[in-house]
Amino acid sequence: MTANEDMNHGTPSDIAETYKIPDHPLYTVGTYDNGVTVLSQQVRALNLVYGLVECGFVPVTHAGKPAPDKVQRKIAIIGGGFAGLTVAAGLLAKGVQADIVVFEQRDTLLPLQQGSDTRWLHPHIYNWPAEGSEISAANLPLLTWTAARASDVVVQVLSAWNTLIEKIKNPRIELFCNTRHLQIHEAAAPKKLTIEWIGEKREPRSGNVAEGSTGGSTGQTCDFDVVITATGFGIETASRFSYWRNDMVGQPNLEQPRLTFLLSGQGDGAMIDLLRLRISHFRQDRILSELFGHNDLLLEQIREIKKKDEEGRESETFQSLEKLSLDMKDAFDEVSRRLSSRLRRDTDVILRLKKPKLSDLFDGGVRISFQNRVLVYALYKSGGFVPSTEKETVLVRQHAIPPERVIRRHGTKREMQLKNILSDSLFATLGSRNREKFRQTDEPSWDGGYFGFTGRLGDTQDAGDDIRRQWRKEYLPGATALVAATFCAAVASFLSSSHPTGQRLRVTFHRAVSFGREEVLQQCCKYFGVDVDEGGESPAGRTFPADNATIGLAYKTHAVIRSRKGIEAEELAAAMQFLNLSQASRSMAPDVRFVAALPMLASEDAHGRNPVIGVLYIDSRADDFFLDGDRLQVVLNMMEGFAGNLDRNALRDVDHISNRELARAPSKWHTAVEIPEEVRHALETVPVPLARMRADSQFNLEYSDFIPVGEKQ
Repeated sequence: MTANEDMNHGTPSDIAETYKIPDHPLYTVGTYDNGVTVLSQQVRALNLVYGLVECGFVPVTHAGKPAPDKVQRKIAIIGGGFAGLTVAAGLLAKGVQADIVVFEQRDTLLPLQQGSDTRWLHPHIYNWPAEGSEISAANLPLLTWTAARASDVVVQVLSAWNTLIEKIKNPRIELFCNTRHLQIHEAAAPKKLTIEWIGEKREPRSGNVAEGSTGGSTGQTCDFDVVITATGFGIETASRFSYWRNDMVGQPNLEQPRLTFLLSGQGDGAMIDLLRLRISHFRQDRILSELFGHNDLLLEQIREIKKKDEEGRESETFQSLEKLSLDMKDAFDEVSRRLSSRLRRDTDVILRLKKPKLSDLFDGGVRISFQNRVLVYALYKSGGFVPSTEKETVLVRQHAIPPERVIRRHGTKREMQLKNILSDSLFATLGSRNREKFRQTDEPSWDGGYFGFTGRLGDTQDAGDDIRRQWRKEYLPGATALVAATFCAAVASFLSSSHPTGQRLRVTFHRAVSFGREEVLQQCCKYFGVDVDEGGESPAGRTFPADNATIGLAYKTHAVIRSRKGIEAEELAAAMQFLNLSQASRSMAPDVRFVAALPMLASEDAHGRNPVIGVLYIDSRADDFFLDGDRLQVVLNMMEGFAGNLDRNALRDVDHISNRELARAPSKWHTAVEIPEEVRHALETVPVPLARMRADSQFNLEYSDFIPVGEKQ
């Protein structure tokens, strides 16, 4: 097994196979998967790009090589929603040598969620109550976003898309909106598919501006080497009002003191509307925090129920919650009390179900996310709605419910969207494959920094220092970058007071984090110091393999690493070469005479993870600069103060800023290693106490507009 495969994800070829229609260059994203959220679809989209690129199914320009003037291949992406746009972004970021054509059925990109102000999108809340589920940032390398109204998420993603397009010289991409009569069938040429369509050609950055001389619809036919369907969520077939259209069910009634609604459905869409109708100021992250955030033991027990449910060991989730409510009666009574204070007094809801027992919603084949099941259970225990299996017409007549207060959430027909665009033979081939073969992981399969450079993983040897200065970037929260910059500027100011002028001194900070399936050290800010090169794009956001160079050695040894006093620059550069510095970074400048890496530790060693959460990096070109004695102790003291003020308790009085726990996988450097013999002539460990956080185990400061409206924890 190589570094590019593991038990969970397999090889790139295995990954691509879960998307592929047998015997045809046709791929489909998320059609048969459960838990289809915006983030999960984006992850599946990037996983597909990773598989296609690393398998060589699509040709790409290697990092450092010029893109060809002409290309021979064409790739079609069916769907201009989150999944389709993310596939296109991934292909462009990897420098695909092909013309990309995106087809969108409606008038603009991201049409379902555009202008949707009554739906809230949160990237991780569907993982609740797992650690990190409250993090508001999607943490994607491309087209990332933070929790917000759906309409605002659209703006964030389109802005990122526009920025990506503008950075690419001559992007090979076309967009057709308002596409009609889009049909995909076998081509006369082998290993190709033919698409015929009628549509309006648009400028691809926004999707709003017509491109071309006609400005209207045209009919065309073309052969494609790869076709990717990303038709997404779909639209409900029996609903008066689409899920993504704006409504007023979450607002207080202005005309009558109390209204009765009939809500029909037993999926996530129905459960969300049930909660919106009955809970004031409803937002999933807010109500989950207010109801359950006060009791860590209760949360731990709920996590155990979810774990059993996901592993297939829990067939009676409802009964498990019932038992827990008895075993932890005081805690559940507190949940009920808090929920009662948030119940709306101007609505009643009849929840029409196919299942005769409410408990059947929690078990079996009903697809309701775990956190919605828990919330609906709590609402049921509070008498917040009335379940019924009576016919809709009977309920409407009995309770005098007008049509505008009948809400149907009966799901979408995602597969039928494919039937409408695929030839009969292609759709038959699709249907002949076991649907389990199409199960696509929504966990990132790519390596950290993968979408920060063009080409495949093993083809980066031609990337020059100008590329390496700003490549392998991943999402970096603005609050994290700001605080890291402030701290590094203070350290640099202290060191520069005794550093020779005119000779370079650099200080920066890297945080330990997992992106995809790789542990990396991410540069959190630009360099501060003396005579620092400020040209070009900031290096903030770059990622380095956790075992690379001086910072990687500090990460692995859990100790301060420092170059030996009087070491020659050539010997230091040779040591860096041994430590694979140039694998992900620029080569060390030939006149660097001093380097140091000072780790900062988590509050405790937990879950097999490396206790190092960040590394302060310092280098200097001055002949007589060395960090020891009082100067070293001052820097260590500054790090201790910095670590102490990152804790959640220290941040309690800072509005909207929190240090959220990101998921980090167990590390092979959980236990400290020795410094390699091959570099001991140039580098040494310094036996000093290290800065340690008091409570938290992550440096991930982020901004959130989350404001509790009930009782604070």
